[in-house]
Amino acid sequence: MSCIFAWVKNLVCFYLLLTVILNLLPKKNYQKYVRFFSGMLLTLLVTSPVLSLMGNEEILREKISQAGLFQELDNLKLDTKFLEDTQKERYLQEYEKALEMDVSRMAEEKQLAVSEAEVHLSLDYQVESIELTAAFVEEEGIFVHKASFADRIQEYPRVQELKQELMEFYRLNETQVSIEIE
Repeated sequence: MSCIFAWVKNLVCFYLLLTVILNLLPKKNYQKYVRFFSGMLLTLLVTSPVLSLMGNEEILREKISQAGLFQELDNLKLDTKFLEDTQKERYLQEYEKALEMDVSRMAEEKQLAVSEAEVHLSLDYQVESIELTAAFVEEEGIFVHKASFADRIQEYPRVQELKQELMEFYRLNETQVSIEIE
């Protein structure tokens, strides 16, 4: 009889504690998670006397701990996936910066001062496009401003050479390389 009394006492305490927790929640949208967890605990509380009579209480506890372990493994997999994605994104950004420096160096070899260089990569690290904004440099380091490269392609043989070199080096077509002269 004392076992039944203790069991009922545990259920009453559980319901009182659950009511207090539900009323103290800051946001009502957390209630579904608390109710889910409390439902699992209630199942354990209700079935524990029956299972202890059968001798299967230890098996139930093992199953519950295994379920918790599998949940933790799933959480670790999600965390690992997030870290891998973040790391790949970081590598992609650093590789883009390195390619931008390389493109700038190639432009400087053609006596062009680069004010802005952008290289866009695909997720498999293939160059998708190159956008370059530059100006001509004279011997003394003074910038010579000209009209847009697209307007007068014949007037800028160095720019055309650079564009051709970039297209060949990175295996791009003409629409993927954009050079603008300030």
